Amino acid sequence: MRDTNLVEKAASYRVPGKSVDGMDVVAVMEAAREAANSVRDGNGPYFLEFRTYRFRAHSMFDAELYRNKAEVERWKQQCPLAGFIARATRDGWLASGDVDAVEAEVAREIGQAVAFAETGTWEPVELLTRDVYTVRAEA
Repeated sequence: MRDTNLVEKAASYRVPGKSVDGMDVVAVMEAAREAANSVRDGNGPYFLEFRTYRFRAHSMFDAELYRNKAEVERWKQQCPLAGFIARATRDGWLASGDVDAVEAEVAREIGQAVAFAETGTWEPVELLTRDVYTVRAEA
């Protein structure tokens, strides 16, 4: 795109918006709350752009020749989760054992989901396109 200012582009459609540091969990929460309140107050749609950095390649076939490893490593120092955990611990939102408890619960839930998926049955081949294509309704 020639114009990468997405908030300005939304404004051209008379949709108010905001660009937010998507690497800051608290800023994301506050912006989402503000947008939701605006919509709930009857002000119409609201556009949010969360500016983030992708740590990994687009796909396993992407050699990532367009950026260097030092750039990626610099951005990893701004990891949203690590930053939030540090802030939440510093500001007393989380106790020392809270993070370990949450991570253990998440690991348990993921383990259950994987076990469920692995013991499930395969989708019949004839149903693989179900809900992918639809018959066009006559006008």
